[in-house]
Amino acid sequence: MAQVAKTSTDLLDIATKIAISAYTPSPESRGGKPKPSVEVTTINNLLTYMQSRKSIPDLLAYILRQTGRGEIDKNTSRLLLSALKDLKNTDEDIKKALELLGYVKWIYETLHGLHVDGNQLKGVDSFQKLVNELVRRM
Repeated sequence: MAQVAKTSTDLLDIATKIAISAYTPSPESRGGKPKPSVEVTTINNLLTYMQSRKSIPDLLAYILRQTGRGEIDKNTSRLLLSALKDLKNTDEDIKKALELLGYVKWIYETLHGLHVDGNQLKGVDSFQKLVNELVRRM
């Protein structure tokens, strides 16, 4: 990974940045209810796709495709690609990619389920900071 993850904490920190980016309201969602930059189904589809294909190159191509279709915003895409692009197609790296995407899904679903205002998470850049922020709000 560009931000080489050596531990689960590193993966959680990277996943936190990705999930917050995906959850942050899209600039197009003016007026009415803010819409996240990436829909929850798209986050689920990333993990499902990787679970079925078990291929890093295929996952990278899928992310690019979904970005081109507007399903994944450019910032979230950049974070995903940056985190995954240096992984090899080995069992160990496939497991790491699955773990990362699983964490992204969990964190995103937490933010969504707790109705957190994504605009208020701008300074949150690690999993521990996210936990501290959520505890403060509960």
